[in-house]
Amino acid sequence: MNILCVYVDGGKGHYIPAKAVQEQLEALGHYAVMVDFFEFLGLRLVGRINKFVWRRLLEHPGYEMRFSKRNDQNTDEIRLVSRLLRVIRMRRFRKMVERYRPDMIFTTHPYPGYFLAELAHHGRIDVPVTYYATDVFSVPMSAICNHLWAMYVSTQEGYESALERGQRKDTLKLCPFPLQASCRQSRRMSKKEARRLLGLDEDVFTLQVNFGGEGVGATDLLAALKDIDTPMQVLVIGGIEDRMKTELERIVRTLPDNIDVRIVGFVANVNDYLLSCDIIAGRSGINTLVEAFYLRRPFLITELVYTVIASADYVEKYKVGWNASHDVARQLEIIRTYSSNPALLDEMDRNFDLIPMEYDASALAKMVVDDAQSYRTKTRTHG
Repeated sequence: MNILCVYVDGGKGHYIPAKAVQEQLEALGHYAVMVDFFEFLGLRLVGRINKFVWRRLLEHPGYEMRFSKRNDQNTDEIRLVSRLLRVIRMRRFRKMVERYRPDMIFTTHPYPGYFLAELAHHGRIDVPVTYYATDVFSVPMSAICNHLWAMYVSTQEGYESALERGQRKDTLKLCPFPLQASCRQSRRMSKKEARRLLGLDEDVFTLQVNFGGEGVGATDLLAALKDIDTPMQVLVIGGIEDRMKTELERIVRTLPDNIDVRIVGFVANVNDYLLSCDIIAGRSGINTLVEAFYLRRPFLITELVYTVIASADYVEKYKVGWNASHDVARQLEIIRTYSSNPALLDEMDRNFDLIPMEYDASALAKMVVDDAQSYRTKTRTHG
């Protein structure tokens, strides 16, 4: 099978699952190519603007919340853009389909899921378009499109939200979460083993502050640690740029000696750092959050963007973390409570067994291949 994996270059949240599935498709012996949606349709400038705007919104979560909520509730705009693309980009779409000759287009972002499915339908182009719902716990209105061949969703909550918003039931499929191979294949270690590997103190409470692949987030929690009495190790993880690193270093200088902070930045062995910590704190980016579930580490949500509100509800529903977004006093109290009483973390560990989620990019890749074969069989039968 020849599968085209389409993502949007706006953040790691859509790229990582596309890459995870593409790697597994190749491991299964199929041909799979990664391509950015805006490059695919020859809209590079629009793609750069989209990426710039999204990063600025992430830096200002209050604006992001209002902007994304409005976009999610206003489907007129996406329909208008879809009609426009049919006029100005249908020829380009035909050309790219002829170039790649995919048996299926697999997407991980609402925009290509909706727009490419509409282009294929209205242009009578013989290629199925499928969409993996990267928001996992809910599906945005912009993703609802009944010209999709299939919509893959990793949770029952996400499945039901898509159904309630109008997605045809016969297109919806529950699927495993496409966990990165690096995480799934990482060696399981105790906290002490992981700390020993990383040169950390084996017996000190360890907090990870996560800034995500984009290195964006508030520094309030780190600065507030000056008011906590508990000795601890703090690992700062993420794609941290020079300006952010300078600010973090300034904050570290204000902290007492019993707070040992390491500004780690972006690392390939991020799972070793996840395994070394007692609590992960930061924005609830879906990939980091689900990797925390898989590695059984509680997540302290310090900030929320609109697209992951449902993830905070999920964390609290299964009691595998806390939603203390934009409440530094509560964040500090949680850290103080659990750092002084590690037995509470042992009790919380049992809750990870209750999460009804599978973690397997290979299984999702097999579903994609099966659906591509199903489409081929159906079109041949009716052709």
